[in-house]
Amino acid sequence: MTRPSDRQAEEARAGARRTSRRPSRRVGSGWHRASSARRIATAYLVGAIVTVVVIVALVPGQPRYGADRPWRGVAVDDLREAPTATGWSIDLGAALAPGTPAECLRFRDEPIDDRRVLLRAAGAWTYGFANDGDCGGATAGVGTRLASFDTDLGRVLWVHDVADDLLALGLRGPVELASATVVDDARIVVVRARAGGQTVLVTLDATTGEPRQQTAPVTTVDSEQFQTAGRTVMTGGQTAEGATYAFQLRDVRDLDLVLWAGPGSLEGQALALPDRLVVARPGGTVQVGLDGRETPWRGDLAALGGYVARPDSIVGPVRGVDRGFAAVDLDGRPLWTSTPEASGSYSTSRTCLTVTDLSDDQLSCVDWSTGEVRWSRPAGGASSADGLPGQTDDTVYATVTAPGVGPQSVVALDGETGAARATIALPDGAVVVAASRTVGYALAFGSSGGRSTLVGFDLATGETLWSFAGQLQIGTWAGRFVEVDVDGVARLLEGTARNVVATP
Repeated sequence: MTRPSDRQAEEARAGARRTSRRPSRRVGSGWHRASSARRIATAYLVGAIVTVVVIVALVPGQPRYGADRPWRGVAVDDLREAPTATGWSIDLGAALAPGTPAECLRFRDEPIDDRRVLLRAAGAWTYGFANDGDCGGATAGVGTRLASFDTDLGRVLWVHDVADDLLALGLRGPVELASATVVDDARIVVVRARAGGQTVLVTLDATTGEPRQQTAPVTTVDSEQFQTAGRTVMTGGQTAEGATYAFQLRDVRDLDLVLWAGPGSLEGQALALPDRLVVARPGGTVQVGLDGRETPWRGDLAALGGYVARPDSIVGPVRGVDRGFAAVDLDGRPLWTSTPEASGSYSTSRTCLTVTDLSDDQLSCVDWSTGEVRWSRPAGGASSADGLPGQTDDTVYATVTAPGVGPQSVVALDGETGAARATIALPDGAVVVAASRTVGYALAFGSSGGRSTLVGFDLATGETLWSFAGQLQIGTWAGRFVEVDVDGVARLLEGTARNVVATP
């Protein structure tokens, strides 16, 4: 089984970092002759006077906004007026990659809770930007420092360099930080790092940054698997190409103890749940609890071609061509199977599994609880349909990309009926990334060559409210928008008021 690279896995993680399905446009060779800092700063001055035009099809009637809890648990700032970079500021370059040219860096964030984020630096090439000559060796070793940042106070709470942990274990050579995940109700950070052909897991206290435990180094393999959920930590891989996968189970609170080790299958299907590990085998699927006890699972994990783990169920496509979707409870007992007509690529929204059939140009909403198709409609060329982090209603956002170089539209669909609420035309390559109580947000390409322009639009009407042209990078940190400039300084984007609820 081919395992996606860790870099791809990092870039694919959800939240508000989905990438466009369209390739970015290349810049002429003459542009590359300028230095990175000068090129970006010059383009920023030009880009700042360019208005991003968003064409909107209005839906008749009074504006209506949702009143549910923010989807995915983090409230997003409600910025109804164009923000300014006048909030707190922090020199990220100095904190996370001292001595590295700021224009060579981009920064990753992982939410800890509704106000703290875990930050680390990465080379610009990680995000698809080719390093200039002056960046070639400058980013070597960048990314081993982790920082916890409080978005309300605008303050770094702690910084920890994982390279020190690997050095203490006797590992030499460049350190690669493959992943950093917050688990166990935001108590612990699990770090997977590599050096000298060895892989190590390290846990840090999420409150203080102090190291807690490390695993013994193991040889890094291409088939390496790693999952976390709640207190469950799963590692695994093949000892040789074509061999059966072997898995290990640990409790994140006692990382140096292997609770269970055992074989899987040739394909390596396994799923970490908050209180257990589920492993598919040729003779049947087993589950292993955090007590290390192995028992039969009542379903067949291998029968699913993918997994969406929910608090009380596991949902995924039935293996095979056009066989629909199925759901089982956490013990593997079947709950429902959808109609085969609901087949295709899938994503998630608040109230349903959204299924896009590109061949038939059909978009369907499969109810999470029953598996019934709540509604189905022509996709209109939509390549994906998703909910947005922070939204307070059940709207589904379907992205339609125009052929060639041109605008793309996002159609806001009623989650209950599938009826179109509004259509927003965005610049080529733009993506919707988040929603607040009344405002939706999209990131468009800007002066940096990446998505550094933030567009705000009204959720009820689709009307464009404003656009903000950033310099290098714009991120969403625990529901707050942050701009990173060409000097590596991050600043909070502020409006005239926070969490404003517009009156219909």
